[in-house]
Amino acid sequence: FVMLYIKNRKRLNQVIKAFYINRFASQLVREEVSVVNRVSILLSIIFLFSITIFIRQIMDYYGWSQEQNEMLLFLFILASVIIVYTVKFITIKFFGFVFKTAKETDEYALTVLLYINSLGLFLLPIVVCIAFAENVPVEIFIKTGLCLLALFLFTRMVRGLIIGLNSIRVSKFYLFLYLCSLEILPLIVMVKIFIRSTLS
Repeated sequence: FVMLYIKNRKRLNQVIKAFYINRFASQLVREEVSVVNRVSILLSIIFLFSITIFIRQIMDYYGWSQEQNEMLLFLFILASVIIVYTVKFITIKFFGFVFKTAKETDEYALTVLLYINSLGLFLLPIVVCIAFAENVPVEIFIKTGLCLLALFLFTRMVRGLIIGLNSIRVSKFYLFLYLCSLEILPLIVMVKIFIRSTLS
């Protein structure tokens, strides 16, 4: 993060502003914030480690962790996150090929990449506070992080909906089907598992 801030402060500020200002988001998408971009690679690494550590901290807080080997569990969570987003990007590309909407799906894929990169930056201070803060209850940071995740997911879905509705080539039925099957349904399943685990 320090290296990014020193060497790419302007682009870093654009990424942060892109979360709440559509103009910056559209600008970054037009400039193709791709996976081969140096800033994007470093931000993706920050996201992967931030979300992995945060999930691990949630497991500790709610007593879900039964694994004795800390490193093995960490690597398992990290691999799971990588697999989930790899499958997501492949699915997005596949839908773009099937429905002949490559431009819109590429824009949405870059938007997803932009949002997870931003999420990594916002989660970073939260996981640090959970690990080292002593005078503030951990529950506050856990719930703040969960609210942040929900906010980013909702904002990303709205952004994807806007991209689909603004294109005449995207079928509204297929857009609805995609949002329900790959965005809303997994979120509902995760919330249900979370509620069931906390109540049990």
